[in-house]
Amino acid sequence: MSTAINEKRQFFRIQQDVIFNFCSVSNDNVNHNRPEQYFEHTETLCLFSEFQNIDGHSSQLLDAIRQESPLVAQYLSSINQKIDLVCQQVLASQSSVHDIDSGRVDLSQGGLAFNCDHSMGVESWLAVKLIFLPAYTGVISYGQVTRCALQHDGSYLIGVRFHNLTEEQSKVIAKQILNTQIMERQQTYAFQH
Repeated sequence: MSTAINEKRQFFRIQQDVIFNFCSVSNDNVNHNRPEQYFEHTETLCLFSEFQNIDGHSSQLLDAIRQESPLVAQYLSSINQKIDLVCQQVLASQSSVHDIDSGRVDLSQGGLAFNCDHSMGVESWLAVKLIFLPAYTGVISYGQVTRCALQHDGSYLIGVRFHNLTEEQSKVIAKQILNTQIMERQQTYAFQH
């Protein structure tokens, strides 16, 4: 990896609140199965993601409606908010006891890092589920372990590179990183003033 690309990846690395789960899979599974099959209740997450994609694609239409009829646009926006709240509540209630509300993972556009109580082989494969809080947007993908480092507390720092993210998944991650950076800048500004 070139220095410029590596520096860019580090620049975008942030810590993120997530509901997080993973499981080990074989190379054969990566080639022949979808990562969603390794987790429960993925249908709701996929449906919510599709709702958000539709919102994104129809945002210009809503802007045009807002120009002509602000009250209609306000009403349509409130319906979207209701749908989002219902989906978020369902996703929250379906979060498995096996999901790790890890509090923090390191996230970049190319991958993630997290602490684990056991080691993993470099180049081994994982199915990974990330649900970003508080928006409950999610990504389910395969990833390959690129790093496994023993920490002072006896845990292991696991680095994972995402594998074959879709364009929509890449957009979800990029948006999450951007939103968090904006929020962190606002918090820093408020703290300094």
